[in-house]
Amino acid sequence: MSEAVLSVRDLSVSFQRTEQGERQVTDVVRDIRFELHAGETLALVGESGSGKSLTALSILQLLPYPYAFHPSGSIVYRGTELVGADRETLQRIRGNDISMIFQEPMTALNPLHVVEKQIGESLALHQNLAGQAAREEILSLLDKVGIDDPTTRIRSYPHQLSGGQRQRVMIAMALANRPDILLADEPTTALDVTVQSRILALLKSLQSSENLGMLLITHDLNMVRKVADRILVMKDGRLVEQGRAAAVFAGPQDSYTRKLIEAEPPVRKSPAGAPETVLTAEDVKVWYPIRRGLLKRTVGHVKALNRASLRLSSGRTLGVVGESGSGKTTLALALLRLIEFEGRVELDGKPLGGSSGYSMMQIRRSMQVVFQDPYGSLSPRMSIGEIVSEGLDAHNLLTDSAERDREVVHMLREVEIDPEARFRYPHEFSGGQRQRIAIARALILKPRILFLDEPTSALDRTVQIQVLELLERLQRQYGLAYVFISHDLSVIRAIADDLMVMKSGDIVEQGEAPTIFAHPRHPYTRILLEAAFDGASMTGLRETAEG
Repeated sequence: MSEAVLSVRDLSVSFQRTEQGERQVTDVVRDIRFELHAGETLALVGESGSGKSLTALSILQLLPYPYAFHPSGSIVYRGTELVGADRETLQRIRGNDISMIFQEPMTALNPLHVVEKQIGESLALHQNLAGQAAREEILSLLDKVGIDDPTTRIRSYPHQLSGGQRQRVMIAMALANRPDILLADEPTTALDVTVQSRILALLKSLQSSENLGMLLITHDLNMVRKVADRILVMKDGRLVEQGRAAAVFAGPQDSYTRKLIEAEPPVRKSPAGAPETVLTAEDVKVWYPIRRGLLKRTVGHVKALNRASLRLSSGRTLGVVGESGSGKTTLALALLRLIEFEGRVELDGKPLGGSSGYSMMQIRRSMQVVFQDPYGSLSPRMSIGEIVSEGLDAHNLLTDSAERDREVVHMLREVEIDPEARFRYPHEFSGGQRQRIAIARALILKPRILFLDEPTSALDRTVQIQVLELLERLQRQYGLAYVFISHDLSVIRAIADDLMVMKSGDIVEQGEAPTIFAHPRHPYTRILLEAAFDGASMTGLRETAEG
């Protein structure tokens, strides 16, 4: 085995706070030991709250010191002790010798600077690259990580990029200085399956050419199975198992490891009976004009959505899949009438196009959204009770405070959140709990349709299964129609009755989900399925559909 470039010995992490004059200490990570070798991928896996990210952040000393501290332990990079290292040493190593890909690119990227400036800062600091040389290097990096039209995107701000594009920019920034070690915290969470494969292939290629050591923090065990050499399994701040990846997957020793490996969303069983049509759409089109010149004449269009037609039924789920930029979210926004569109959309037989005022408010009640990032969509200044009841205030419903509080308690129980938690704030909850709160906020208005935009992408597999089971129960109970947008085809298989596959604004295939999973007709659909499932899984999909 190659040399160890990073050695972690007996690392512990604790947090301290003072309450009523007394110092209180909470131990969150205890006695972590491992080595990372050049050219190796070491996967650090475990559920939310297991201490994975805290361990990774400790390596670059990025925890909120002095509130966080290390009661014991050592982190050595090529002979340099990092625990307690001075500022100059850490600045030299951060982003140059050791780089990090953060889990949430929207919060990690500066909203005030374009992509070129953000990547260029790292190149200027560590390589003294500027001007045309820096620009060419940035364009090369963006092309490597799969950014379409890099010459245009280089001038974009983070909010102008999709979630997957922002993650790719983060990866480009991390790779800019060809580091020795890459700390990748959920690096492909927001990426499509085909782009995941491309990014992972890129990282493995860099490992080979640059002898790069990678610490991969993830909940995606399918990705771990493909790329990891060794695995560390964490639970409640401690290592419970470690070993060669093949050996751990073949014969896990700890019951917790077995639980993680066996966690897989079940295949959806569509409800019986004739469902009621709730919403229909015909030839929905969203084109954005491209204006150039002094007079801003229209010289072309960005064709975000081309003549989409569909039908939503009560008690059924329409899964919408496709790569970033395929038009999935644009379709949802058009159906919600949050953007202008051409075509015809009807809710319960009534057209949405001409609705306004009170009728539009009624439509807003009937169609609600659960967003991809529950932390970003919940106001940090509002209590959970205020967040869940926010829609009641907007629609002037249940003005009696006692009655409204009873409804909030009821909805929190429906999504399996302790009602006493309504006095707390979003930062006090895990990702899965925050997503349940977001679902409660949407359901309190008793909608007919729920739009779910990547609602489980940032969650651990075991938590994903819990959220999917919750959504299925609520759908049966309330007869909801779901539009479920996701790049995770195993999640779509578990929730969708019908499937729509989108590419570059076009619907390339649609129909019943089991049929498409078993016998995809369009080449693009086959590419997506082959990237998401191995040969054995594809055979299982066909047998399930035919059985």
